[in-house]
Amino acid sequence: MSATRTDLPAPTRLAIAVGCGLVAAAAVGAVAAWARDDASDGITFAVFALLTLPFVTALVALLLDRTPYPERDEDSIESQWTTRASSGAFYDTIVAMSLATVVTSVLDTQSVPVWVFVALGLVDMSLRLVLLGRREG
Repeated sequence: MSATRTDLPAPTRLAIAVGCGLVAAAAVGAVAAWARDDASDGITFAVFALLTLPFVTALVALLLDRTPYPERDEDSIESQWTTRASSGAFYDTIVAMSLATVVTSVLDTQSVPVWVFVALGLVDMSLRLVLLGRREG
């Protein structure tokens, strides 16, 4: 049987993830050192490389992890409500972000902070979940 990604032992997956993280961190650090002028090249390279390394390593490790998860036989009604509420809230948040981008571009104003959209999404989902619970519960 040939080895596939799912057959890789954990130490091998970790080694691959760290290797990819080191390569990506070196690339990001080099580009940042080349493009930025606010500090010496060595410091810029070190800062950007060290901040990039853990995130890329974790991302590659997650992509290589193929742990099987058991299927759920049935979803509860609350789970279905949460899925519907989050789907609607996500759509509303994307529309609000798009409209804000258009308005700020046309009027040449400052952009809306991201926390406004995070709060909008959370409040929207909460309200949708309460309404679904009252309507169908």
